[in-house]
Amino acid sequence: MSSSETAAAAPQLSSVTKVTVEAKDTVGAMMAGMPMVAATPWLVGVAELACGRLVLDLLEPGQITVGSRVVIDHLGPSKVGAELVIKTTLQSREKNRFKFGVRIEDGPRTVAVVEHERAAVSLEKLMKAVG
Repeated sequence: MSSSETAAAAPQLSSVTKVTVEAKDTVGAMMAGMPMVAATPWLVGVAELACGRLVLDLLEPGQITVGSRVVIDHLGPSKVGAELVIKTTLQSREKNRFKFGVRIEDGPRTVAVVEHERAAVSLEKLMKAVG
């Protein structure tokens, strides 16, 4: 089987989510004297949430996904009130591991590109492990 056949056979999942930057989501809210623009940790969070929602229907009963890796290129600022579009794609799945690509746009500008990985785990086992 060629790589193009493999890619065609893999399920392609994607979603588009919109969020609005609020004052509490900014680097200025986290650190005095910094600009009131979307903070990188907040962008990571919205990307993670979008990825987690995308694969909910692929999980076994009692499973959740947890983030295991994030690489972000934060390319530009987004001010309070900006509506960001989060475009999420499941790129691959290997057993309980999911790999995603995320593009976050502010109008015509790409403000972040994210590589993200999540693992499916038992919620009950996780809760026992954390006490």
